Amino acid sequence: MAMHLFSTPVQCTNCGTSVDDPMVDKCPKCGNLLKEKRSPGRLAGVERRYGQLRLLLSLLRFLGVITIAVGLLLFAFGDETTPWPVRLVSLLATILLAVGLFVVAALIEVALDVEENTRSTFRVQQQILESLQSDGAAVPSRTGVPDGTGVT
Repeated sequence: MAMHLFSTPVQCTNCGTSVDDPMVDKCPKCGNLLKEKRSPGRLAGVERRYGQLRLLLSLLRFLGVITIAVGLLLFAFGDETTPWPVRLVSLLATILLAVGLFVVAALIEVALDVEENTRSTFRVQQQILESLQSDGAAVPSRTGVPDGTGVT
């Protein structure tokens, strides 16, 4: 049994049953594996940043789809006087350009996800430290000595 990150109700993706117990890994109704529905950033309460980059992501994906559509239309309904190999090369070039746009969008998305996951991990660590300090538990120092004296 694994405990979910936060004790929020989890809904089974197979049958739709809502499970409130954070210690349950499988749906009690159908036996399907339960998964968190929210990302770690949403669970930790981290806000989304860099709205302009997210807009750029959408624009790059849109341009990639448009590029593929234009390439297919030019290939299928292009000028009949254009030789067949030239039309094929133009189709391959538009597909290559579209793939490049999708790759750039994916790299930006990975960078944004890494940044958001780093902030959410830091926030969860801070919450754990605050709960340990409020409970009066000894918080280990960086030297590995729990009392913080530095004596080994």
